[in-house]
Formats: sequence, structure tokens, C-alpha cells
Amino acid sequence: MSWLGVKGAERAADILAESWRRGRFPHALAFVGPHGVGKRTFARGLAQAILCEARAPGSLAACGLCPGCVQVAGDTHPDLLEVERPQDKQDLPVQTVRELCDWFALKPMRGPGKFAILDDADHLTTEASNAFLKTLEEPPPGAILVLIASAVEILLPTILSRCQVVRFESLPIPVVTELLIERGLAGDHAEATRLAALGEGSAAKSILLADPEVGRFRRGLIDQLGAAEGFSPPELAARMLAFFRQAGKESLEHRRRGVLIVGELTRFFRSALETGLGLDPARPDPDDAPASSALAADHTPEDLVALIERCLLAEYQIERRLYLPLVVESFAHDLGGVLNRGRELTLATTP
Repeated sequence: MSWLGVKGAERAADILAESWRRGRFPHALAFVGPHGVGKRTFARGLAQAILCEARAPGSLAACGLCPGCVQVAGDTHPDLLEVERPQDKQDLPVQTVRELCDWFALKPMRGPGKFAILDDADHLTTEASNAFLKTLEEPPPGAILVLIASAVEILLPTILSRCQVVRFESLPIPVVTELLIERGLAGDHAEATRLAALGEGSAAKSILLADPEVGRFRRGLIDQLGAAEGFSPPELAARMLAFFRQAGKESLEHRRRGVLIVGELTRFFRSALETGLGLDPARPDPDDAPASSALAADHTPEDLVALIERCLLAEYQIERRLYLPLVVESFAHDLGGVLNRGRELTLATTP
């Protein structure tokens, strides 16, 4: 059983369906697992099943046709609320949580209960988490709350202890490959498999990498950083920022693309480190091999470890919504400090 065709989530669906059948369905759930594996889509499918007005007794299969199902699909159901971190905030504000709790306390308008989805739950502040405790301890009758998080270790124990944790794993490569082919995002099976491997089990990441513009930028950036010639950090920063902003008008789209590209550099530097140590690195894209080998030959393992750590810091800063231009400029400067070492003469004579 899988709600709304969320592939790879069959085990989670079976667990919840059995809890429902036995009349022991939890009032609070924590969906935890990697980004881009369908947690939010699954939560919306569960909401539709719970709020379905024609569902058979003991079943969690939504009919998809009743007014309740149609309203959930159209984002107009009065008893369904979805909340996420505001685009301009590093954390989920306590006021947002209090408003959710106030909404939760109101009587349902259509059915026997209400359903709330809180995304980005791993960005709850301590104050916001504490504001949840009373609602989690004394939920309204029939109310169900789903918290969605990628980094479960950040959630406070007081929150987790009041939720049933449902774990989502990285998707198998064949599942993501099939998804890419179904959506027409890959030219053939080999390309779909390559993109699925690059996505590392995240359908969302593989879909972003399937964009030809992203593929070209990724290829050019990796080849540039692995080349023997030096580069200008300010020019690199300007180029990266311009590319991030091409993703759309919203800052969230810029940051999503930024995290993707910095993550690809993390993998590239890790591959170079493994090559330099005489290991056989996993390279989902075979075309990365020449640049990876060149980088390993020109830099020490300590340099490559420093580059990996700098990428991880930049990812964290982008995800925490620090000022993007400053993050990228600092990142490019630090990359140049390591990669341009020993390349100054070539850089200085470059027209």
C-alpha cells in the first residue's frame, strides 16, 4: 500500500495502515529521513486518507473522489493546515507554532478531526518546541499532527518522545531511475541511472540535476576547479551567484540550487581525496575522473579535507538562510586560498 504513488514508502504505509486497522493510530507522527524522498508528499496522502469522507471502515485508502479528497488535493480543505519555515527566517518562529496550536484547538469544520503538517521541524527553536508540548500532551479529539524533519538528532527529546517516529530511507537507484524515465527527464535508461546515482537516493536532487543547465554548470565548475590554471575567486563567486539566481524569482529556489551545487563540490573533493589515498572512489559521473585525478595529484590530503569541510560549512550556511551573496563570496575566496596555491604564476599570466 502506498498513498499517492509515493514509491519507496511502502513499509511506512503498511505500518500506519496496520495501526489504523487496530485502532491505535498515533495523534502525533514524526516523519524523518533524507531530503527529497517523499516525506511531505506522503504526509499529504495520509491527510487525504484520514479526511476522506467515503473511506471504508478500518481502511486508510482514500477514494480520491469525495468532497474531502477533492479539497485536500486542491489545498482548500478547512481541516488541513500545512506550515513550513518562512523563506526569510533561519528558524521556525514560535509565533508560527502558537498559531498552529490555536488552529488545532478549534473544532473541525467538515469531519471528526483536524490534520496538520509541520515541515522543517528540525528548524524549531527551543522556545517553539516547548510551545508544542501542551498540544502534543493533550491533543484535541481526532486531531493528527505530522512533523517532517531531515535531521532527527536536532529535534528535542521532549518532542520525539511524544511522537511515533516513522523513518524514510534513501530511495533505491532503480526507483529513482524509473521516476526520471516516467517524467521524461532523461534521454535514455543509462542517463536516468546516472542521474539517480548522482541524486544518492533523493528523487528531488536527481530531478534538479536532470536540468540541462544544471548539468552544464556542474560540469564546467568541476572541470575549472580541477584544472591546472588558477581562477579569480570574485569572478567565481559572481558566476555562482548568477547561476543560483537563474533558478527563479524566489530566494528558496536560489538556495536550493546553491545547496545542490555546493553538495556536488563536496562529492568531487571527496572523490579526489579517495583517489589521492589510493582508494577506488565511487563516481556516479565517470566524466569527473580526469578533474578528480588532477586535483589529487596537485594537492595534499590535508588540502582536500579542508575543501570538504569548507563545502559542508557553506551548505549549512545556505540551509540556515544566511545572506547568500556573503556566503558565496566567502566560499569562493576560501576555495581560491587552497586551490590557487602553487598556481599563482599561471593565474597572473592569464589574459
